[in-house]
Amino acid sequence: MDDLKKYFLNPLSLLSLFQGVFIWLFMMLFLSLEAAWISFACGGLIGLFLWLTALGYQNKQVAKLTLIGILLNAILSLISAYFAFN
Repeated sequence: MDDLKKYFLNPLSLLSLFQGVFIWLFMMLFLSLEAAWISFACGGLIGLFLWLTALGYQNKQVAKLTLIGILLNAILSLISAYFAFN
């Protein structure tokens, strides 16, 4: 339980985990669900640089959560792509 608490007390970990979700949510709210599929381009690129930075500083916790955040963004983008192209 203390390990989980350590993850969520670090603001950089939370940013790494939810950056792609926030970009997708912002695009969905201000554009549309169908247009939010393109958020993966932004979220994936930002996530890549966050991941590389975390690796450079040898912060494994942030690096792991960044990869999970990129995966969450990809899932949300696929949902939007499904509605856009189907």
